[in-house]
Amino acid sequence: MANEPRYGTPNAPYIASWFQLEEDGPMWALNLMKYREVADYADGRESNLTGQEADDAYAPLGPLAAVGARVVFVGQVAGQLRGDDTEWDRIGVVLYPRRRALIEMNQREDFQELHAHKDAGMERTIVVASFPSKGEPLPMDVPSAVGTDQRVLLQVVADASADDLASGIEATRIARFDIEGWILGDNREWAEARWDLISRETAEALVASESAADSAGYTVVLTPTIDTIAASVVEPLPA
Repeated sequence: MANEPRYGTPNAPYIASWFQLEEDGPMWALNLMKYREVADYADGRESNLTGQEADDAYAPLGPLAAVGARVVFVGQVAGQLRGDDTEWDRIGVVLYPRRRALIEMNQREDFQELHAHKDAGMERTIVVASFPSKGEPLPMDVPSAVGTDQRVLLQVVADASADDLASGIEATRIARFDIEGWILGDNREWAEARWDLISRETAEALVASESAADSAGYTVVLTPTIDTIAASVVEPLPA
């Protein structure tokens, strides 16, 4: 991938396998993001931006649109319930019309120019290729937490048989994704991403509870600014 980043290792064998596929349909790229406290530009330029502000300057909406991709979820982490010593700051999901569209975007000159901001702002990232689980019931009204008093609970697990935190609370399952492989990360394999809507009160109670160490997964409560994750499963590609 062009402009190899400082914030994660590209999974070259997995990415190369995309070129062997006979069919290459929509892919939901799930991004777990941890920012530098202060942006650090590789070219040495001076900046007073925070890491998140540098990532905000990155925002590659033009290159994404050029390859037919779009952002379907962005949320700030309001609390991390399970995980290790990495505390994530923001979660994003980009829907690509096919896996190789991500490569096409990375090769674009306008993307490469913007990428300097992401590389400056990001301390660490895990990016995985996820796809809607077959047989998972879809929400009837395609709910979104944006503009409501609800929050989003996300569980990313390395074992699909791992306990489901949402089963013990009042929650509405809006999507479940199988993780095919990691695109960028630290060599760990992942199995599944589970998405649920929960009330603000439930979210606050979860965040106030004691977090649990879990080296094989992350569970976070999110306050979304973009949330069309359920709708994107119902209709991945706009007419």
